[in-house]
Amino acid sequence: MRKEQPGAKPLSAKGEKARARLMAACLAVLERDGYHKMRIADVTREAGMAQGLFYHYFKDLKSLTVEVLTQFASAVHSPSLVEQDVEKGDWYGRIYAYNLLIVKNYARRPGVMRCLLQMADEDSDFSQMLREQYREQLMWLVKLMPGMFPEVKFKRHQALMVAYSLAGIGEGMLREYFINGSRTLQAAKLSEEQFAELLSTMFYRALFLEHPDAEKLKYTSNLAGMVR
Repeated sequence: MRKEQPGAKPLSAKGEKARARLMAACLAVLERDGYHKMRIADVTREAGMAQGLFYHYFKDLKSLTVEVLTQFASAVHSPSLVEQDVEKGDWYGRIYAYNLLIVKNYARRPGVMRCLLQMADEDSDFSQMLREQYREQLMWLVKLMPGMFPEVKFKRHQALMVAYSLAGIGEGMLREYFINGSRTLQAAKLSEEQFAELLSTMFYRALFLEHPDAEKLKYTSNLAGMVR
C-alpha cells in the first residue's frame, strides 16, 4: 500500500498512470538486473520517461523498490480465489493450489524473489512485513489442526510450530532451483505443475502420514512406495 507524503497533493489520473509505469518498470529492472545494480536512470528508461520526473512520484530509489516489492509480496490471493476449483474436503487439492502459486512466483520472477530476500536482510521493517505475512498465510492451517487431529491435544503454540516446520518443506530447493540455478536440480527439468506436485505430496505425507490419492498424481504417484 502506498504511503502518502505529509502535505502531498493527490495525483491526477495522468500522474497515477505515470507512477504505475515507474513501478512496473522497477519490477522489470529488478528481475533483469537486481536491486544493487539498479539505478534511477534504468527505471525511467524502462518506463520511457524523463529521468527528472522520477522525484515527482518517489522520494528515492529505495522507497520505490520497497513499495514495489511490498506490492509483489502482498499480492496474496484470497482463499476463495486460490481454491476456487478445489472440491470441499480435498486437502491435497488445497495444498497443491497454494504450492502452485508459490512455484509460479519463483519460476516466473526468480530475480524479484532474490530481491525480496536481499531487501529483507537490509530493511528491518520490510523483513517484519514479510514475516507477518508468512505467519498469516499459515494461520489457516494452524486454526484447523486441533480440530483435524483432536486426539493429538496440541499444546499451546505447538500447532504453529508444526505448521512452520511443514511449510519449510522444499523452501531450500525452490531457492536452489530457481534463484541459484543449480544445474544438478535443473537437470530434472520439472514443469511448474510437477514442482508443485512434489512439494504438495511431501507436505501431505508429512501432515497426514499417508500418500495422496494416486489418481490426483502424475509425477509423484510412485512415491507411495516410500514406506517402512
